[in-house]
Amino acid sequence: MTAWNSDSGVYVHAKPLVEAWRDMGIDVRVFSYIPEDFHGRVLFGEDEPYVLRCFGTSTKTNYLDPRPLLTEDYDILVVEDLKMLPMEPLSKVFNLIKRRAGAVVHILHENTILGSKPPQPPIFYSFDWDAVVYIDERQRWFAEKIYGGRAVYIPFPCYPLRDGDRGEMRGRLGLDVEGGLILVYALGGYSPYLPRLPAEGLEEAHFLILSKGGEVFTYPQTEFRMVKPLTDEELDLYVLASDAVILHKVRAPPYPIAVSSTAVYQLLGAQRPLLAPRLSEYFTPFEDVILRYADREELGRLLIRVLGGEVDETLRRARIFVEERSPRRIAELYIKLFEELC
Repeated sequence: MTAWNSDSGVYVHAKPLVEAWRDMGIDVRVFSYIPEDFHGRVLFGEDEPYVLRCFGTSTKTNYLDPRPLLTEDYDILVVEDLKMLPMEPLSKVFNLIKRRAGAVVHILHENTILGSKPPQPPIFYSFDWDAVVYIDERQRWFAEKIYGGRAVYIPFPCYPLRDGDRGEMRGRLGLDVEGGLILVYALGGYSPYLPRLPAEGLEEAHFLILSKGGEVFTYPQTEFRMVKPLTDEELDLYVLASDAVILHKVRAPPYPIAVSSTAVYQLLGAQRPLLAPRLSEYFTPFEDVILRYADREELGRLLIRVLGGEVDETLRRARIFVEERSPRRIAELYIKLFEELC
């Protein structure tokens, strides 16, 4: 049970796992949100034959068709991001599900239990999971407090390593750029952020801002391209055409929270340097595999290093990070957990 074919961070987590399991010869059935009420901003692409849409979000329709959960043939049920699922209807058939499944596992996407009021209603804590997987080390303290020995850490998977010829990708995108191309990703909650231009060392750099709309401003060496939400394949064209990607998203609450930039897990395997703000909880898990800036001046200095080919060590660490969290390796950790539970 997960978000699917949508611009949701939950989908970024689920997709590489499902694809890896299927590549391993495992039969996977994806239950997901109905088109009228889904988790994310937009749905894209056609659903694969193994996808069945049978529920809505807890915040809108709270709809659940329980028949697939009670009649489909499965050994393990994996539930992602419970807070967005129709918790009350699901709770009413949960005992029947538990009776027929070998194990029921919740993948915990919640980032804290702190705050002026409880982030989740009491029903969230009422489900008797066989295991609860937390995907960020910063979740450990409350996952273990709530679920004890049933709490298991399995890292968030990265999209696989891949590469492509910059010139070819630029041609396919209609980008007539000879020098350095910096992609400014301004979709899905990310904002455009640029160094001071013109600047010594960046005279030949071209900045391409991908945006879904909003303010368009005039700035040196900068081009806007308005796009609809991009599929993974479409986004890869832009990233592989570039020399670096700026991911500007800031969140710095008074206490630690386990929020992560899912775009980093998605893009790191494209082997292009990623640059992000230092003062942001979203990028805490990626401390030495991306480049961090405090302000426009430091961003400019980092981009000069990138275009000068001086960030090989960061790229090497990024490749190791992606290999350690490859879809196959993370999928195998889940299979090991499932075998232990059954």
